[in-house]
Amino acid sequence: MEATLLYKTDTKLGEGPVWNERRQLLSWLDILNGRLHEYNPVTGENHTHTLGMYIGASVLRPGGNGYVLATYEGFIFYDPEALTCTPIVNPKAHQPRHRFNDGKCDPSGRFWAGTMELMPIHPTGALYCLEPDGTLIRKLEGLTCSNGLAWSPARSEMYFIDSPTLQVQCFDYDDATGDIAFKRTAVTFDADEGFPDGMTIDAEGNLWVAMYGGGQVFCHDPVSGKRLATVKVPTPQTTCPTFGGPNLDILYITTGAEGMHDEEDPLAGGLFAVEPGVKGVLPDRFGT
Repeated sequence: MEATLLYKTDTKLGEGPVWNERRQLLSWLDILNGRLHEYNPVTGENHTHTLGMYIGASVLRPGGNGYVLATYEGFIFYDPEALTCTPIVNPKAHQPRHRFNDGKCDPSGRFWAGTMELMPIHPTGALYCLEPDGTLIRKLEGLTCSNGLAWSPARSEMYFIDSPTLQVQCFDYDDATGDIAFKRTAVTFDADEGFPDGMTIDAEGNLWVAMYGGGQVFCHDPVSGKRLATVKVPTPQTTCPTFGGPNLDILYITTGAEGMHDEEDPLAGGLFAVEPGVKGVLPDRFGT
């Protein structure tokens, strides 16, 4: 399978695609340019909100059109109609050389997001969990490049990527409390395939993992670790996939263009899509 280009702009580091089933829009981020995009797949229009700070992850609020964002200034509420930002909590106020990178809500509406150095060299990042009541809990530490997250359909396992490990790790997950405990390594990648980056899960419980530097998205069975499918992306910095569309059967894929020029790769930083023959699941919203 090969993904095709949907939209191209001057994106440096595309990330965090989220399907909004109520508005039939795809939101996605440009982390380094501090932009939240809203793409309409019917019209092909892309509306951009520029916040002026790194945005590592976004999730939908339960009502209206608002977002919860994990930004350089910490967790905030963002109202795209009023164009207002409301601070929640900043766990990295004492770490100015760090930023958030990737995050997602669990089935009970907690917002998980991880941090990393601006240049991810040392294992000084952490994975945080923002409860709907505003309580913030540090779940993991010693991370180098906190990345993709997903939860099993049975709500009993959490999958997590720290990119330099070249692994998807599986944790026992308690949906009632949000507690996690390392269980096993679900998938291991080869170094020449790229670094595992963002991740999503389909309705059958299989993982779809973007391979940064590899120009591809892999589908794996998280129980056996077997590779089930490969989506080729015609630019190397593949960052994150998610399912969307009216039937949740379109896999949207973000990409980056760090250190690249249009003359070198005119597709870098573009938003891509493919129909992989399976359906995804709706994203969980904050506080639901």
